[in-house]
Amino acid sequence: GVIPQIAPLSQLPAADMINALRVGLEAPMALTAAFLGATEDWEVPRKVLNISSGLGRRAMVSQASYCTAKAGMDQFSSCVALEEAAKPHGAKIVSLAPGVIDTDMQVQLRSASSDDFPDASRFVQLHSAGQLTSAQDAAERVLAWLERADFGAQVVADVRNP
Repeated sequence: GVIPQIAPLSQLPAADMINALRVGLEAPMALTAAFLGATEDWEVPRKVLNISSGLGRRAMVSQASYCTAKAGMDQFSSCVALEEAAKPHGAKIVSLAPGVIDTDMQVQLRSASSDDFPDASRFVQLHSAGQLTSAQDAAERVLAWLERADFGAQVVADVRNP
């Protein structure tokens, strides 16, 4: 996903909003559709793991595009999971929030103006308290989720709530 300029929607350039939705929701939808279409006749188990975010489940000021893309990812995954469940060899679908990861996105959120982003201090505190997951640990958790015997039983999931 991408985070456009951190600003209220009324101040966000339309191109930034459109790009955030294109990268965060449209592209995964198109890739999922292509994969499912190309493998529909397969009788082996198929899995689709979409990366969502806790911000798809929690609204936040100046994050309308990102939150909307991730909420859309959750709903998209739920819809496709229903479609696939009706098929004899349907794919299992999960939209997984990987936790709060120490990425450039976190740097961007921590350094944002509190006037535009009142939650900046929350992200500063998470960093200061060492509560960010490393990219390596996050990747391991995501890969472990793929290996779960119950993959797909919970379509909208979070690595922090097994």
